[in-house]
Amino acid sequence: YDKVSIQSQVYTPRWVVKFLVDNSLGKLYLEMFPDSAVKEKYKIANAPQTQTRERKPITEIRLVDPATGSGNFLLYAFDLFYDLYTDQIDNYGADYDENNISELIIAHNLHGVDLDDRAVQLAQLGLTIKAKRKKRSAKIEQFNVVSSDFFLPEYEKVKDLFKDGKSLDNSLEKIVKESWTDLQQAFKFGSLIRLEEKFNLRLQSFVSKDDLAKHKQVGLFNEHRQVSLFAEKNFPQLEKFRENFFVKLKEVVALNTKKQGSTFLTAKTGDAITFLQLMTQKYDVAVANPPYTDSSDFGTDLKKFIEDNYKKPHKFHTNLYAAFIKRCYELIDEKGKMALIHPLTFMYIKSFEDVRKFILEKLHFNVFVHYSADSNNLFDGAFASAPSFYVLEKGKTTKEAWFISLDQYTRTPQEKFKKNYCLEALSDYIENSINKHNYTIEQSKLKIIEGWPFIYWISDGFREKFKGDTIKRFFNVCSGLKTANNIKYFRNLSEINQKYNEKYQPIFKGGPYNKWYGNIWLSIDYKGQRNNITKESSHSFSGENNYLNKGIVCQTIGTKGTSFRIKPSEVLFSNADFGIFYKNKYHDYNYALALLNSNIIRYINEMLNPTVNIEVGDLYKIPFIQSSKELEEIISNFSYQNIEIKKHLCSFRMIEINFNKTPITSYSDSNLKDRLLSYLNFENAQLTQVLINEAIINQLIFEVYELSPEDRLQVETKMGKPVGELPVLREAREAYLSESSIDNKTVNEFIQNLSDTTFDEQKIQTIKSDFAALYQNNNDLEEFCIRNQINPINIWYWFKESKILPQARAAEIALEFLADSFRTILMEDEDGIIPLASLPSKQNLIDRLERKCMEKNGFTSAQFMQLDGLLGRPLNEYIENHFFKNFSDHLNLFMYLPKTPFIWHLSSGEYHGFEAYIIIYKWNHDSLYKLKTMYLSKRAEALQYRQIQIAESSTAQSQNEKETIRLQLKEIEEYTQKIEELIAEGYNPKLDDGVGKNIAPLQNKGLLRNDVLNKKQLEKYLKADW
Repeated sequence: YDKVSIQSQVYTPRWVVKFLVDNSLGKLYLEMFPDSAVKEKYKIANAPQTQTRERKPITEIRLVDPATGSGNFLLYAFDLFYDLYTDQIDNYGADYDENNISELIIAHNLHGVDLDDRAVQLAQLGLTIKAKRKKRSAKIEQFNVVSSDFFLPEYEKVKDLFKDGKSLDNSLEKIVKESWTDLQQAFKFGSLIRLEEKFNLRLQSFVSKDDLAKHKQVGLFNEHRQVSLFAEKNFPQLEKFRENFFVKLKEVVALNTKKQGSTFLTAKTGDAITFLQLMTQKYDVAVANPPYTDSSDFGTDLKKFIEDNYKKPHKFHTNLYAAFIKRCYELIDEKGKMALIHPLTFMYIKSFEDVRKFILEKLHFNVFVHYSADSNNLFDGAFASAPSFYVLEKGKTTKEAWFISLDQYTRTPQEKFKKNYCLEALSDYIENSINKHNYTIEQSKLKIIEGWPFIYWISDGFREKFKGDTIKRFFNVCSGLKTANNIKYFRNLSEINQKYNEKYQPIFKGGPYNKWYGNIWLSIDYKGQRNNITKESSHSFSGENNYLNKGIVCQTIGTKGTSFRIKPSEVLFSNADFGIFYKNKYHDYNYALALLNSNIIRYINEMLNPTVNIEVGDLYKIPFIQSSKELEEIISNFSYQNIEIKKHLCSFRMIEINFNKTPITSYSDSNLKDRLLSYLNFENAQLTQVLINEAIINQLIFEVYELSPEDRLQVETKMGKPVGELPVLREAREAYLSESSIDNKTVNEFIQNLSDTTFDEQKIQTIKSDFAALYQNNNDLEEFCIRNQINPINIWYWFKESKILPQARAAEIALEFLADSFRTILMEDEDGIIPLASLPSKQNLIDRLERKCMEKNGFTSAQFMQLDGLLGRPLNEYIENHFFKNFSDHLNLFMYLPKTPFIWHLSSGEYHGFEAYIIIYKWNHDSLYKLKTMYLSKRAEALQYRQIQIAESSTAQSQNEKETIRLQLKEIEEYTQKIEELIAEGYNPKLDDGVGKNIAPLQNKGLLRNDVLNKKQLEKYLKADW
């Protein structure tokens, strides 16, 4: 609780404060005085034409901010109240002295509570300055803005004051004691203390169900008293007890204050009197920018308090702002209004479902601004939360709910205009003018979609589709295996020698956005380790009956949205994925996969949950419409083709499960650069085909869902038009159709019917100049096309024409070529240890690589030398100084799993006394002995022999060489000592233990060219007990 004020102090801009206060307090005033000129000065929406609220003196209109902070809302409300008083004096004959308006506002209208004493002092100072500006002699005797940071003694010290010389029934005294204890906690929980509400609930124990129903009928029960308080037989006693309790409570606090004497504690305890008064009266308007603390950050005391007070009967406990929604509701009267700003997560997320249902059942949206993040106009970019702000009203109404949609401009160049768009939408709504940002909807329609998300912008026709069949009817969706100790059980595919170790099964574990096929990078000895997994504290075998079934997977977290891939039957899936399986196993997954990867389903997914966390419940809500058999077959065929294309492209990458050979060995061009260009042209053509197929699938799925043109436009506006539908250069189309040999009539017709376009030469050159960055930092072909809004056929054509080879992609392909070559060379070696410097009994690695390239890959000497250009540096230098680090980084596939190089670079240090590559598949306990006796000793002998050779030479060059050899021999001596230490410590590497555990002792001794594990990983692996 002590961190809440620190974490949650966020300044609310005045324009937002004005928007909310005008449309809550201002509207309330116009409901009493609809002909007031106030509506000409302020922009107040939904102002009634006739009186709809019983009039009362302005001094009786109460506004409260239960999370006051430095008083932004109160300071603006002061100005509005001032105008309301003036309006009453000038136009309604109210008997107020204009010189006393400031004092009246502070004494009667403005109320606030905050945990932070300093913030409250600022709020009081601000109000004082406001009052003094209106009237220099204004006297503020007391504020109704108070800090809850006050002290109260233990109950035992004041209980006699409650009894007033009389005895209390034990049960009633318990209620008194618990209520006093609640008040004592105000310094921790502020206005969230529910004194009256909790008091009523405690008295409920005196009431039988029959009595409860009876007293509801006679009006002794209403929603503000929460429960009926009186059993029939005890009715007079309990009625009197309830009426007297809060009077007595205030007297006790006051008496306690008096007893304190003239001290600081007296002043602080005096705040309790004001706090008690504020928390036991009703208000016309509640306004707030409440704390946004998530339940995971509550801490023990706050967590218990929130769960005790805000979890039942409705769940308002998942975030502090949700608790404040409930509290504001309790603080306002039966026709009250509440205006808040806070994160918009409550609009969709499952954990806020009760909050939504409560709001839709008990309140009405006067206005809701779907704003989202804006670093220009809201929170100055200092707060990452994406906010919404709104005005809710109690009471029945037939008026439609009004929403302002601005979320679509987040993270776009138009974000800076969101404030203007919002205020224009308000003006247009008041003037009954059309504005594309304004939406109105019968509030009950928000209940149609399961979970009642605040999805206001879709048409009634689109909304009706959620009443039909959904994913839930046809599919089981489940999370996968949770090992609860991933570093112990998961292995990168390259960590195991799959040719000789069949016990490992591949497994999905999330990964980046990727449609159709792929992200199969890990494996697990599931059968062998299942029993051990059961012993982990928080393991789960969710979805186990589907682990070896064919299906569809998508990652549970998607920063770019959902992406669905085919799940082969032999590949398991983890809790980082959802598995989707037909309930009827005879259905074709290709159609389902096409539908799930379509823009309309991506749109629905983002609509149901626009966060990065994907939920099973949201997937289940997706409308699933079965098409005609003919159309289903067409869609299914396109889906199958996309799967096969992506699968084939995976065969060129070493990290993939179906890796075959690298692009360098797949093509026969005389120049290695041309080989890579040939491959990239092929890859671009294949990915272009996928994107064309996706565009066709999107059109067909629109037909299946029978969306109106308006709904289609809405989907395309949000998701973007598929790049495969964008206009195409005539010459690019002709070249693509000619070289791709497409035999599908539908695809041919689709491409032929694409709109023609032209580009000026400057635009073309700009695009070509960007090719150097293609394939870098998630900048794949699709992303490149989306960013530039250009059809992939055009990109394929220009890329082929430009013959620009992206250096980063070339280096990556060359790295995999080297790794694949080294793997072969090391596996052919007897012990899998090859030095970088030749020894009498062993040829060095670079010479072996050259021989392999010549003999097995058919390289010429010139082609071998071309590897330098692909790598961006000489091959010798790359192998000696860069390969191991780059290769380790290349295999860093998951943020929370270690790098897993299957080739290690052993190094004695900066003077290169001893350098060798080893392969983990042959690395074992004996390897250390071999290193010491066969490699280190022979390397030392070779250096010592060289020392003898140059001993008599006195040239500068020989002197430098002598010094280098001396340092190298010293390195070898120290390296040998470290090897001996490892042997003495019982180092016994086992392939099944994985790279992390096996390499940690070597890294800890400083035996590697580069570190592989970070500090935390190293510590964890050194302590591993498996």
